[in-house]
Amino acid sequence: MDQYEIRYAMAPDAGAIAALCSSGFARVHESGFVPEDLVLFCELHYSATAIEADLEKSDRFYLVLVHQDKVVGCLRMGSPTLALSKPDLTGIELARFYLDAAHRSGGWGSAMLKMAEEESSKRGFRHIWLHVYIPNVRAQEFYYRHGYTKMGEEQLVFRQSSPTGLVLRKQLVAAVPA
Repeated sequence: MDQYEIRYAMAPDAGAIAALCSSGFARVHESGFVPEDLVLFCELHYSATAIEADLEKSDRFYLVLVHQDKVVGCLRMGSPTLALSKPDLTGIELARFYLDAAHRSGGWGSAMLKMAEEESSKRGFRHIWLHVYIPNVRAQEFYYRHGYTKMGEEQLVFRQSSPTGLVLRKQLVAAVPA
């Protein structure tokens, strides 16, 4: 039987998270970046060293999907960085949500998102914000199915590149005290 587990990421997961993020981001954003910018962006933000440092920050958490002792999915929740989300003191931002192609369409992305939403609510957040690149229609449909709504558009400006994405938000149900 195929065993899957969703858990919090740990420092030893950094290399696998880096590989997922780098390949996923490059695949999704290749049409919006100048090629050299895309390579540099991934090196700066998605290297194993950058992920290790990111894992240590107290304002965020990562979840990973593990299948047969291999990390095959990841997502990060952290302090808002988008212009539209920064003023929301009750918001948290979802980013770096990638699943290995062989593990998509099996409900694991939905399960990871649900766990991230529940944990965010437990931590007192009332909204989740995210940025999804406009050509990534599959991701947009996924988020809309899960109750996210469009709040606007925002460009990711990096050197000579400036791809535009949708900014989506979901209001979380407050956690019920035990």
